This record gives sequence, structure tokens and C-alpha cells, in this order.
Amino acid sequence: MKISIPDLEKILSTKATNVPSDTIFNGVSIDSRTIKENNIFFAIRGHNYDGHDYIEDALKNGAKAIICNRSIDNKPQFIVKNTITALGKLASHYTSLINPVTIGITGTNGKTTVTNLIASILKQHSLTLQTYKNYNNQIGLPLSIFKAEKKTKFFVLEMGASKNGDIQELTNIVNPKIVALLNVSPAHLDSFKTLENIIKTKEEILENNGYEKISILNIDDINYKRWKIKSKNNIIKTISQNQHADYYLHNKTDNNLLIKTYKGDELNINNNKLEKHEIYNILFSIACSMEAGATSCDVVKGLRNTINIKGRFFKINGYNGSNIIDSTYNANPESFKASISSLSKMNGKKWLIMGDMGELGKDAKKYHMEIVDFAKKNKVEKIFLISKYSKEIKNQFGDEAHSFSTTTELIEFIKPTITPNINILIKASRFMKFEAIVDALSIGKY
Repeated sequence: MKISIPDLEKILSTKATNVPSDTIFNGVSIDSRTIKENNIFFAIRGHNYDGHDYIEDALKNGAKAIICNRSIDNKPQFIVKNTITALGKLASHYTSLINPVTIGITGTNGKTTVTNLIASILKQHSLTLQTYKNYNNQIGLPLSIFKAEKKTKFFVLEMGASKNGDIQELTNIVNPKIVALLNVSPAHLDSFKTLENIIKTKEEILENNGYEKISILNIDDINYKRWKIKSKNNIIKTISQNQHADYYLHNKTDNNLLIKTYKGDELNINNNKLEKHEIYNILFSIACSMEAGATSCDVVKGLRNTINIKGRFFKINGYNGSNIIDSTYNANPESFKASISSLSKMNGKKWLIMGDMGELGKDAKKYHMEIVDFAKKNKVEKIFLISKYSKEIKNQFGDEAHSFSTTTELIEFIKPTITPNINILIKASRFMKFEAIVDALSIGKY
């Protein structure tokens, strides 16, 4: 991305100070350590850091100007009210220059999986940009966009939220032409407070933004009628596992899913013992991709090429012939139950290494107890846990629940007990850092 001073002044509605008039910028960075020559450095203020403290480092490492929210003596700069908002404005400008077909994905569970599936399908068709790593907020989404090439035809962007208004801000940056609201369940309740607030935030993606877009909705979802009304100014396309829809599951066998579309396509997809939530992910990905222009051949090839995603029920060869299932990327009640349900279908013994789920508010203990009860009913034989609710979980699960204070203690206890043909699901919210347990018990991926 190359941009001149006049263009940047117009985009950010501010004037350059101490910047040579012939300067051309060739990229963006928010990290002074990785900045490249002729980049613009955005001084972002976070919870635990302030980018303004690293301006000198950024300039020494090659930055040609700073986007900042206060005057910095004798430095090349553009002063704005909010540097995060400015980052979004520049990303929006860059998107308008490329003019791709932009797909926005939100929901409580499955965002990254669906984003990856769609991107894998669309890459069969043309150059595709997808959300980089887990960059799905007001900082991360623009940084993902800046990785696009001028000839990129598709943007597939995951949109996360932790408070009301977040999804609206993200959609305002990219104006997605196709949107999918996957589902809503309890998560981030510390900030949202209620499930209703989560629903209101997620459905911001369906708002009328002054242009026509396509909304992909699940007929089977309890909120379908509500979201259909919310999408009244959009073109609505539907998916379903249970009834006729624009994209629906027509037949299911042990080896095959037959999915039909309103365009007359019949898609044969490898079943591979997929759970209901995984089939919904596939239906959403097919609908979004085909509405963007993918062919049935693109769909079949793209789904066949999709690989496991680390941290999301990612199967790894484990210690002493065991199977490790890495589901440490994040956890909320619905994703936890989905992982346990998938574990229950695997041959062999079922063990669970369980950590806490974060941001569940005043009902957090209740949600954790529901997971323990669900595990008991779904053939989990042993639980190894690090949790503030250890006492309650042990009382509910019984003698085969073992609690520990640290990951080191847990690893040292469990390792000598592992034998072949044991499936060990490792799941917790990211703050628990259970990837250390995955690393300790793994010997490599399938």
C-alpha cells in the first residue's frame, strides 16, 4: 500500500506536521520493533501499553511519520482524536481502492472455522484475503486488510465483539457485501452482562448500512425470525439441516453429506463423522462462498483442502500412543459442550483436562457445573482440572476428578498414567495458557 501526504490528510481529516511534502508511505505498523522503512507508525493506546511511548524507537527503525493523538515535539506526525479510529479509516480507504467482494462473519462459536472454510473455497476461484491469525477487532481487522494485494478479489473477515457497538464499528470499516451471523450463546458476560446484549451486538452485522447486502441466516436457529426482520433491507439467503432452505442438508450417511442449493447444485461432501455444529459451519461456508461467486467445484475442492486449526479440536499424536485434542484457543459453554460431544464419538478412553472459562459473569460457576454434568453424561471417564471451582467440580464428578494448582503439577501427575488408546481433550479459555499442557503431552500432529 502506497499513500501520499495529501491523500492521508484527506482520509484522516488532519494536517501533516514536520513531514516532507514529497513523502510517500508504503505500509502501516503498530509495533515499533517490526516496523519497516517508510512505514507509518500508529501510536495505539492499549490496556497495558501506550504506543506513544515507542515513537522514538519507531522513527529510529524507519517510520516516516507518526499517527498520534497528541502533539510530539519536532516529530513528523499527523494528530488525530483517536488513533484506532484513524487506523480503521485508512483500512476502509484501502478496501475501497481494491473493491473486493467482502464477507463478514460473526457469532459466538465457529467464526474462525467458517472464515477458514470460506477462504479455502474462494482461493480455488481467485486471490483471497482472510483474517490474519485472530485479528478480528478494531485494531486487528485493519491490520489484516493491509496485507491485501491490489488484485485481491475476496476479503473474508472474522468480526469479534466484547461490547455493544463493536460489530457496527467493524462493518463500517469494510461495508461487507455478504454477512453471516452464525449463532449466539453466553460469552464475554463480564462486559456484556446479559445474553440479550450479546444478541443485539452480534446482529449489528445485519443493520442497514445504506447499501444492499446479502444476509446468510440459519432457519434452524432460535433467533431466525428476529434476524429475518433485522435483515428486511437485505437479500436473505438461508441454510438448514432440518428443512428446505436455499442451502440445505438433503441427505446424510456415515460417509457423505448431500447438500442442495437453490441454484440446482448437488454437493457431495465427505461426512467424516461430523457433529451438527460442524455441518452448520459447512453450510454457512458454502452459502457465503457461492453467493460470492464460487462454483460447486470450488466448494468441493476447498472443503477437501481445509486443514485442522491449531487450538480448535486439533488432533495431535500424544505421549505414549495417546491422542491429544488441542482445544485451547478459547472456551465458552457451547464450544465446550461441542468439543466434549466430539470427544465422546472417538474410539477409546475419554479424558478431559479442564480449565476455567472466562468472562461469564455472576453465573460462571453454574456454567462450569453444567460442563461437568455434560462430561459425565458423554462418557468422560476422568477430569484433570485447574479451576477456581475445583472443589465443586470434584464433588459433582466424583473420585475420578483430580485438581491441581499449576500446569506443571498436572503434567507431572498425568504423564505416567497415560497409556495407548486414550483420547485427551484439553480445553480452557486462553488466559489459562493450557497450550503448555498440549506441548508437554504431544509428540507431533497427524
